[in-house]
Amino acid sequence: MEALIDMSPPEPEVEDGGKNDRVPADAPFTWIAVNFAHCPEDANDEVIQTYARVYMWYVISRTIFADGTGKNAPSMWPKALTVLENKFSWGSAALAYLYRQLDNACRRSTKDGGVGGCMLLLSIWSWERLPVGCPKAAKWNTWDDHGNPVQLPTWAYKWDVVSEVASDVNLLYKQYTNEMDSLIA
Repeated sequence: MEALIDMSPPEPEVEDGGKNDRVPADAPFTWIAVNFAHCPEDANDEVIQTYARVYMWYVISRTIFADGTGKNAPSMWPKALTVLENKFSWGSAALAYLYRQLDNACRRSTKDGGVGGCMLLLSIWSWERLPVGCPKAAKWNTWDDHGNPVQLPTWAYKWDVVSEVASDVNLLYKQYTNEMDSLIA
């Protein structure tokens, strides 16, 4: 991490009096926010690229490849962001990661038991395919491609303006499970 962003987070504290031999090697989101929230105004190109890389690392770790804990940014992503011209298949990686996270959460294979991955992707998929928990789509404007047919909207565009439901979470959970149980093929 020192080589990639000229800084590394402090060593994590070991719990249980040093009995844990496995500690996360990732960077806490709080550490990233404290050290990289604002790029200096007199920064040279190298510093600007570092701040941009850390920002992308933060966004990727919080949205596309989020884990169930929401505490740390995995240290594998800064290495992938060293060459910004790489043509990685981020969509395929996001989908594979989401599948793995869903599998782990369903089998409760980790002690945390949370689900991770791109929850926006999962939400849009479920809204399109399941009549359960789907927000009411408000009137949305037709897409203006500005004369360029290549600039088409994403599938999520129609869910850009939805009416939000504010209700008791326990009540909604009960409603959703009842609706899920009553679904037929």
